[in-house]
Amino acid sequence: MDPEEKAIRFNKEKRQWTLVDFKTVEGMVEVLEFGTKKYAANNWKKGLKTTEISESLMRHLFAYLEGEDIDEESGLPHVDHIQCNAMFLAYTHKFKPEFDTRYKDSSKNT
Repeated sequence: MDPEEKAIRFNKEKRQWTLVDFKTVEGMVEVLEFGTKKYAANNWKKGLKTTEISESLMRHLFAYLEGEDIDEESGLPHVDHIQCNAMFLAYTHKFKPEFDTRYKDSSKNT
């Protein structure tokens, strides 16, 4: 077998997971582990109101913007809570549209 030969792979237009910085996502996983102890594993996948997710995200964002790095309750960074809430919001938007509780002005396109 020629060591110069390379196996063929058809990966064009497939997700490039190596673009994700996994060390950055690790903190979000810590927040999820904290939530597992407080609520239950994957409790959030049952459905959360989008406005409640957004309010939580904003509380962590505002605390961060005011110079606070660590969430008092969890002891984990606010930026990791922000990532977690953003994931919850994206999941709910994509898979649980019945939990969309945003006010929608009927005169505007959605």
